[in-house]
This record gives sequence, C-alpha cells and structure tokens, in this order.
Amino acid sequence: MIKIGLTGSIAVGKSFVLSIFKTEYNIPVFSSDECVRGIYRHNVDLNNFIKDEILVSDNEFSNEDIANIVFKDSIKLEKLENYIHPLVKIERDNFINQELSKKSKLVVIEVPLLFEKNLEHEFDKIILVDVTENIQEKRALLRKNMSKEKYLAIKANQIPNSEKINRSDFIINNHDEAKTRDHIEKIVKELNKLMSI
Repeated sequence: MIKIGLTGSIAVGKSFVLSIFKTEYNIPVFSSDECVRGIYRHNVDLNNFIKDEILVSDNEFSNEDIANIVFKDSIKLEKLENYIHPLVKIERDNFINQELSKKSKLVVIEVPLLFEKNLEHEFDKIILVDVTENIQEKRALLRKNMSKEKYLAIKANQIPNSEKINRSDFIINNHDEAKTRDHIEKIVKELNKLMSI
C-alpha cells in the first residue's frame, strides 16, 4: 500500500483537496484535523488536562480559548501537542491497518504539521498544498474567530512554504478550483503508475 502524506500551512485548502481524493477518486483518506476535533469532543481526560495544564482554571472553555492561549505561549503549545499528537497517531495507525486489511492500494493522510514534526519517513510520497501569501491570509481571516494577530502567531509555528516545496514530491497550487482538479488528476495518474510497477 502506498501511503501519501498531504500537508500545507493554515488556510491553503487541504480539506478541499482531501475531499476530491475521497469523493472523485474513491481513495481512502484520513484527516488529522477531523481526528483532533473528535478527540476534543469525546476525550474527557484531554478536557481535564487542558483545564489543569493550559487554562489553569476549572471553567468551561472553547477551542478558541485554547488557541488564544497556546499560540502566544510556546511552552503550553508544546504541552498540548505532546498530549494530542500521540492520540492522533493511534487513530492514524488504526486507519492504516484497517485499509491494509481491506487491501487498499493507496491512502491519503492529511497531516498539517508533517514537516514540523519530522514525519516524512512515515510516507512514500508527500503532496504539498500551496497558495500565495495574499490568498492564504485572505482565506484565513475569513474564518470564524480569526484575527490577524492569531493568524501570524499560527504561521510563526509553521515551516515556510518555500522550504516545504523543496521537501515535497508533488505541489498543488490551490489558487483556482479547475486547475487544482487538474493537478490532482495528474497526481492520481502518477500514483496509479507507481502502483502498477
């Protein structure tokens, strides 16, 4: 089975690209972002950890409350990531094992911090979703509860796209939907060739 890592910085359109692989090419996909949202919703231990270690308060909180704290405090961000990332890895490994048992030939796994967490070795090929900085910022600022300060703080914790480009096998310039679909079609053809070798 060929394991493809899909990555990119904030607001470049990773979820959109992932959805095309799934719905139009019937390729099994795993979204780390979706997985994290599920962990936040259902993991009671995580909620207690956040109250004790991040908020230092027993008050109810939202994801926005957490984000506003951790993106200004690198120590708390690292604590939170060290708690959540192993949980995501368990889910990711479960997904891979499940697809292996189904004899799937190809999977696409979205990992936003793939390079930041040095996970290249876990994948056979890496796809980077990219946009210009102007488009990225505009898209990010359209998000609910996003401010310019928060956007810049999130970006500061991510490796610049120029470096990610050099470390990726495929680049999808996600500026225009039709061109993005063309990029994906070409990548799928390349991957199909690999699977037939």
